[in-house]
Amino acid sequence: MPIPLLAPAPPAPMGSLVTHDVTIVTTRKLAQARVMGVPPEEFGIERGARSIRDCNYCFHEVVTKTEAELIAEGFDSGQIRGLLPHTGTTEIETLARDTVEEHLSATAGGGSANSAARLVRITEHYVRMDFEGSGRPCLYQVVTGGDQAEILRKDGKDCITPFDEVPFAATTPVPVTHRFFGRSIADLVMPLQREKTALKRGALDNLYLHNNPRVEVAEHNAGPNTLDDLLVSRPGGVVRTKTAGGLNWQVVPDITTSIYPMLQYIDAELEIRTGLGKQTQGIDANALQNQSATAVAQVFSASQMRIKLIARIMAEGVRDIFALLHGTIRKHGRREETVRLRNAWVEVNPRNWKTRDDMTINVGLGAGGKAQQFAQTMAIANVQKELLAGGKINLVGDRQLYNTAAELTRIMGHRNPDQFFNDPMAVNPQNGQLLHPPPAPPQPPPDPKLLALQARVQVDAALAAHQAQLQQQKAQNDAIHLHVKTQGEIELAKIKTALEAKMTVLETHLKATIEAGKVPRSYPPGARKARDGYHYVPDASRPGKYLLVVHHG
Repeated sequence: MPIPLLAPAPPAPMGSLVTHDVTIVTTRKLAQARVMGVPPEEFGIERGARSIRDCNYCFHEVVTKTEAELIAEGFDSGQIRGLLPHTGTTEIETLARDTVEEHLSATAGGGSANSAARLVRITEHYVRMDFEGSGRPCLYQVVTGGDQAEILRKDGKDCITPFDEVPFAATTPVPVTHRFFGRSIADLVMPLQREKTALKRGALDNLYLHNNPRVEVAEHNAGPNTLDDLLVSRPGGVVRTKTAGGLNWQVVPDITTSIYPMLQYIDAELEIRTGLGKQTQGIDANALQNQSATAVAQVFSASQMRIKLIARIMAEGVRDIFALLHGTIRKHGRREETVRLRNAWVEVNPRNWKTRDDMTINVGLGAGGKAQQFAQTMAIANVQKELLAGGKINLVGDRQLYNTAAELTRIMGHRNPDQFFNDPMAVNPQNGQLLHPPPAPPQPPPDPKLLALQARVQVDAALAAHQAQLQQQKAQNDAIHLHVKTQGEIELAKIKTALEAKMTVLETHLKATIEAGKVPRSYPPGARKARDGYHYVPDASRPGKYLLVVHHG
C-alpha cells in the first residue's frame, strides 16, 4: 500500500534545503500450489503404461493459454505467433462437451483484430531419456508447439528442463488389473441403458399400435374414398365404405406385461453395478414395511458398500495429489507463513520440510452415518465416565475428554468445538502459558505440629546453608591468596635468576677484557648502539625492554 514518508512542507526560502513528498509502493507476491483438472482429451500416456509414476512418456496439451500469456511467460514471440489457433473441432470429447457452440468459429478467442487473445496449443512432454549422454536416463520436460512439434524457446533457451517427477495424478472408479486405463461408471451402465431404451421403445410402439391399430378391408367393401379416409387418422373421423360393417379392426396384443418385469430386473442390476438405489437416495416406503430400525439400517449400510468402495479407490488418486502438493511446497516454499489450523494460528515454515521423509497421507473416509458415529462416540464417552468414577484418572485425562466432546460436536454439525468446550492444551501466544490450566486439587488443612517442625527444619537448614556458604567463601579466599603469593615468588625467582646469569656473563667478559690488556671494547651478541652513544641488549625476561651495557675498568 502507498506509504507517505514526508508530510508536505511550506515553501522554503532561497538557498535552503528542498524537501519532497515521496510515496513508496511495495508489491508482495504470494506463491500458491494449485490443483487443476485435466480433460482426458488433453492428456496422453505411453501404450502399456501401468501408472504415471513409472511411465517413460506422457504429455499434456495446454489449450487454455492465449498468445499474449505465453509470450509474457518468456516464450519466444516469433514461435508463438507462428502457431495456428486452437479451435478444438477435432476432439470428439471437446465437441460432445460443447453445448453452446464455443468452438464454432476457427478464430475463437480472438481474430485478426486481436490476435494476442487467440488460443494456441502447446504440448508439455514428460519423457525419460539420456539427454546429457551420461548413460543414466532422467526425467525431462520438453515443451513443443505446432503440428510439427517444434521445441519452443524460453528466455533464449530450449524448453528442455529436468524434472523430479511427473506432475500428474490419475484415478479411476473401476480399475482394470495391471492397466493404467480403467472403466467409468458409464461403461458399467451404458449396455443396460441401451437395453432399457430398446424395451421402453418396444412398449411405446405397442401402445402406439393400440391407439392406431391396423384395419382389414375387403376389396368388395372398399369404395373409392375408403383408403383415403383410413390413411388419415383423426379422432371422430369418418371412413366411407360400400357396405356397413365392412371394416375389421386388428387387435394388437399387449406385451407390456412382459416388459415391466424386465425393466425392474435391469434396474436391480443397475443398483448392483453402481451402488445407487432407492435406499441410498432415500428410504423406500416399501422397505419400512414390517422392518425394525436395525434391519433398515443394515439395508441402508449394505446399499452404500459399492459407493464406499468406489470412494476408497478414488482416494488413492487424492493421495497422489497431496504427495505432489507436498513435494511442490518442499521444493519452492521459501518463506514462513501463518495459517489457521484446527482453529488456531500456526507458524508453518516449508524450509523445515526439506528433511521430512516419514510423512503418511491419510484420506478421511466416513465410518458409517452420523447416527452410527454418534452412538459409537457416546459409547466411548460412557467408558471414560466409568473409568473416572472408578478412580482410574491415569487412563483418562483432560485431553481425552476434550477430544470426545469435540468429536460429538463435529458429528452434530458444529465445526468449532471451542464454542462449547475449552481446549486444555490451548496456549497463550504472548507468554506461552496455558489459557485454561487445570484447577489445583483441594488439600487438607496442615497439622500445627507439622508446621512448627517444618519451620524449625527450614531455620536449621538456612543456618547450615549460611555456615557452609561462609566456609566455602573463606576457603576460596585462602586459595586465591596462596595462589597469588606463589605466583609472585615464582616470578621473583625467575627475575633474580635471570639477573644473576647476566651479571655473571658481564663479569666474565670484563675480566677477560682486563686480562687481555688494551683490547678494544667488545659488546655482547645482539647489542645495538643507540643515539645517545650507549649500547643496549634486549632483556629476555621482559619483552620490549633493553639493558644498558656498561664497561668497568
